[in-house]
Amino acid sequence: MTTTPGTTGTTTDLTTDPTTGHRRRPAAVVGSVLVALIAAVGGYGAIYFTGLEGWDGIGVSFVVAYEFLSLIGLLAAVAHLRGHRLGRPAVILYATWIIYFTLYKLITFQELQAIPFGVLAAIALACVIRPPAR
Repeated sequence: MTTTPGTTGTTTDLTTDPTTGHRRRPAAVVGSVLVALIAAVGGYGAIYFTGLEGWDGIGVSFVVAYEFLSLIGLLAAVAHLRGHRLGRPAVILYATWIIYFTLYKLITFQELQAIPFGVLAAIALACVIRPPAR
């Protein structure tokens, strides 16, 4: 937390990155961390569970596509944490994609294990699009 200049002991809802001087809301940081977590765990899970079913052509294609999208999710989270102008839209896009992918997996395959990813993505999306409290 940072202290507002000219006041004693009052804090704002912004955090300051000491390396760049950019101010970020804690909710935006939480959203970015959740997106990075979803991308990392989901990327690992895609390789692991596809490998359990066997490495046929469609499995390899799925893993390559999913890993590419996971990399985009990780890059979006890092860009948003670093204050890049494209970081926020990229995090929003990735979280939205995960929500739709979760719905697809639930409807098509009745894969209940996808629900935590969808829930975390919805929380991340809510954190990132939340307007600053003033």
